[in-house]
Amino acid sequence: MRTAEIDAPAPVEPPRRRKRRWVTALLAIPVLVVVAATVMRLVGVDGDRHTMAALALTPYLTAFAAFITLLALVAGRRALMATALIATVSLGSVLVPRSLDDGAHTGDGQRIRVMTANLLVGGADPTTLLTLARDSRVDVLAFQELTPAAVEALDAAGMRRQFPYRVLRAEAGGSGSGIVAKVPLRQIVLVEESVLEQVAVVADLSGPTDVEILSVHVLPGVHNAGAYRIWQRELADLPSPDAGGRPRILAGDFNATLDHAAMTRVIDRGYWDAAELTGEGLRPTWSQYPWGPPVTIDHILVDRRITATSLAVYDLPGSDHNAVVAELVLPQ
Repeated sequence: MRTAEIDAPAPVEPPRRRKRRWVTALLAIPVLVVVAATVMRLVGVDGDRHTMAALALTPYLTAFAAFITLLALVAGRRALMATALIATVSLGSVLVPRSLDDGAHTGDGQRIRVMTANLLVGGADPTTLLTLARDSRVDVLAFQELTPAAVEALDAAGMRRQFPYRVLRAEAGGSGSGIVAKVPLRQIVLVEESVLEQVAVVADLSGPTDVEILSVHVLPGVHNAGAYRIWQRELADLPSPDAGGRPRILAGDFNATLDHAAMTRVIDRGYWDAAELTGEGLRPTWSQYPWGPPVTIDHILVDRRITATSLAVYDLPGSDHNAVVAELVLPQ
């Protein structure tokens, strides 16, 4: 008796889970933003005042790109994840060196300590500022937004005794500038025209090498299209190092970060950024609620004959900027 063969039912494949298109679209938008900013940063384009402001936030943008990479991974969007990951790594590659101390940049020449401080229309606390300068053994102090009232308050707090030499152009509002020092100063001109004052001096040091110092204050470029063009021009007008002359230091409020092409072009002319050399390049120097998170727009640039051994950033009550102090080593 033959047994009837019964065909087994064909296995039923589970229905494929359809990806939700709205999730893909929602993730694609920030990925495109991150990619666009990454391309601008790597190519070296500041764009306009809006993209210039966005590029100042590159450290935050890098963290955001990493977050989007994680979201895309969790959502199973591999292409978007890979794209966001490439942007994260690319941006990270320009940020990581700023936190690494370059030990090669030390030296045995004469040392000088330089401080820069934006006083926020003269509102910074004078006693705190002079105490910071004394405790940091500052030799030369560069001011921005120096007002006549601020000079009076600083002198009342002991600035003349602490820094007997001075070249000051104090003005009402935020355009004043000045440099005070423990060593003799002689005023020179390093910037022909600028909206804000930018005092320059030769510091007569006790050793064989004198040094030129410019108190930098570049007009902010975020307010309108005209200010943006002036910002670009004033950064371009900053003096290059004089290879055949005295070593040169640019210290002050550049209103630009190391992620702005206009700023990197200044450095590429023959400067080092002291903060980047010493591994302190990611320390913020400015914040003013509600205009955005802290960013690094105050710098001490030195021509490449000068080296930096240390840099510190200090809170400055009464100002929206921090004070920046660098110890520099001059060529022998």
